[in-house]
Amino acid sequence: MTTLSFYKTNFRRFWIRNLKSNHSFIKPHLFPNLCFLNIFLCLSCASSGFGTQGLLYENQKISMMETGTPASKEGVACAKSYLGLLALGDASVEASQKNGNIREITSIELETYNFLGIYAKLCAITKGN
Repeated sequence: MTTLSFYKTNFRRFWIRNLKSNHSFIKPHLFPNLCFLNIFLCLSCASSGFGTQGLLYENQKISMMETGTPASKEGVACAKSYLGLLALGDASVEASQKNGNIREITSIELETYNFLGIYAKLCAITKGN
């Protein structure tokens, strides 16, 4: 018997035996695997990817760099994610610097927002002169 036919035969017997023995949808020996799959699917939704991760809600500001010099201008650049399936935008420091018409950066901050893994937003905020 070749290896391929061995797997085909055993695969078929496994499903026939299990379908005849129990007609319930969730089998007890599969329950831990289903729990792991459910957790994996929930954690792979939209997320900002920085700082602490809130599964239900997240709204935080993270300071990345500060020189202590007062700033007169501010630039913001954001990227958004929908269900973790579609991500759009440019949240780079260069984009936020260009949006604020800043020549000298004095501070960089990240703002994150996440709601139920449905919508997530990450913004880079640069301040300077």
